[in-house]
Amino acid sequence: MALTRRELCILMPAFMAAATGPGTAAENHDTSDHALPSAIYNLKDLPVQGDKQHEFIPVFKGNTSAGMHVDLHESVLAPGGLVHDLYSHVGDELFLVREGTLEVEFNGKRSEIGPGSVAYVASNTIYAVRNTGKEWARYFVFLFGPSHVPASWRPAIQR
Repeated sequence: MALTRRELCILMPAFMAAATGPGTAAENHDTSDHALPSAIYNLKDLPVQGDKQHEFIPVFKGNTSAGMHVDLHESVLAPGGLVHDLYSHVGDELFLVREGTLEVEFNGKRSEIGPGSVAYVASNTIYAVRNTGKEWARYFVFLFGPSHVPASWRPAIQR
């Protein structure tokens, strides 16, 4: 089922609401069987990870009260940066671009998206994400469904 950008934006509050449940803000990175708590997340208060070419800010990761795995982080990718080469995983992924230009490649097609754009990558779709712009790209990544990033995975930068 193909969704329009408007439909995805309408669904976003439901995704976010599904990621919350009873508890305290101190439990916001719980990855056990307990549901994520209701919490407020201010990006300026969260630690930055990554390297000089690809930084990311983990916001939350865990399970909804219905048991679905969810993960939200903000990524900042350097011009010419490649998060990973063509890759697939179980679980769905949503990219919400705040600044810059990303190229999202899947199903043999490459599309550029900019501020206010949304890309949805369904489970098991082979895809890649690059910054094809001349400025840094800043975007949110919302993952839902089974956790997908193997412990050995590290971002690769296109040279």
